[in-house]
Amino acid sequence: MKRILYILDKTSSHLIPDELAMNLDYKFIYSNSPTSLESLLIKNKPDLLIWAVKNPIPPKVIHRNPGILKLPILSIIAETGTQKPLHKKHRFLAENSSKQELKKKILFLTNAKMENFRASKKPDKSLVPNIEALKSYMEKKGELISLDKHKILFHENWHSSFIYLIKQGLVKTSRMDQLGKELITGIYRKNDLLGLYGFHKHPVATEMATTLEASQFYRILYTEFREILQQNQELSLDLAQYLTDTVLELKSQLLEMAYASVLKKTSNTILQFAEEMQNPEFKGLNISRTDLASIAGISTESFIRSLSSLKKEGIIAIKGKKINILKPDKLQEIT
Repeated sequence: MKRILYILDKTSSHLIPDELAMNLDYKFIYSNSPTSLESLLIKNKPDLLIWAVKNPIPPKVIHRNPGILKLPILSIIAETGTQKPLHKKHRFLAENSSKQELKKKILFLTNAKMENFRASKKPDKSLVPNIEALKSYMEKKGELISLDKHKILFHENWHSSFIYLIKQGLVKTSRMDQLGKELITGIYRKNDLLGLYGFHKHPVATEMATTLEASQFYRILYTEFREILQQNQELSLDLAQYLTDTVLELKSQLLEMAYASVLKKTSNTILQFAEEMQNPEFKGLNISRTDLASIAGISTESFIRSLSSLKKEGIIAIKGKKINILKPDKLQEIT
């Protein structure tokens, strides 16, 4: 399997050709953090580096990692940009080039022949009977991408090109109301799926997804996901049940937001993170009090007052961002 490290900056829009993403012989590792290049080189030992960043690769990284001078590199640069090659396997591609041109460069630099690529074996999509099997499939066949804290995974009203499995990290989904206020629609963590916005050919994301801490995701193309569904009736039924359970849970949350007391809304929000909080290595919620209040459906001031009340009763302990549950039973009994 060819491992390709793809470093993009915030403004880069390049993505790999769809047919390469679905090919067994290519594993793409994405990162939108150029400063992570050195650690990703050491961790992944790629067969090709794609550098889609305005500035050249920092000399200090090359000095500390001389092996990069033997690694095939493809730099995607502005049409007017000029850079000198680091070695004979360093190639350049204009940022306005087509996906076909990008594919040709990748195949050339990884010593892959076009005819071999066409004949390559495709992943077996017929053995994915349930959601857990789908997650395992994504871990094995999906692209691994990394995002820093407070980065957008996808925007509201964008075409939904991928579905995602969170490998690590924390993500919030949100929508904007007519007054421009952010409304948080969900919090997702390790092993959760994201991007399920319909089963037709051109689904559209109904919300924006933003990382609350540095996160990693496996992703597969939505077209590949549809192929898996078409070949696995049991998975379709499992997903239908999963989405039904999600809708029922959301209805319960809406009822609580409408009729529960402020203290009950606060306690329920804290209980969403009970598993993390009771972990001895827990370092505190990477979520602002404003975001937590939005999840609870109350004002930030009311949420902070409720936290203080729970602290006085000895139900929780607070130190900075860190909230620890001292009496989970008492927290659940609040009405």
